[in-house]
Amino acid sequence: MVEGESEDLERTCQGVSPGDAVCNYPATVHCPTCDGWFCDAHAEDEQWHSCMLPPPGDVGGEA
Repeated sequence: MVEGESEDLERTCQGVSPGDAVCNYPATVHCPTCDGWFCDAHAEDEQWHSCMLPPPGDVGGEA
């Protein structure tokens, strides 16, 4: 077995939903922005990427 091959076979979606739900589907798509791996469905849904979430404490609007 090639080094890292078993890691690829066991990789699961790293999506982070707004409700902190976890996705356990196999990850097949890599996001170069947040360096995360996502399942096919969540790769296309920017709400699941940590790079697309607002910074902690940011509630939106102007001060």
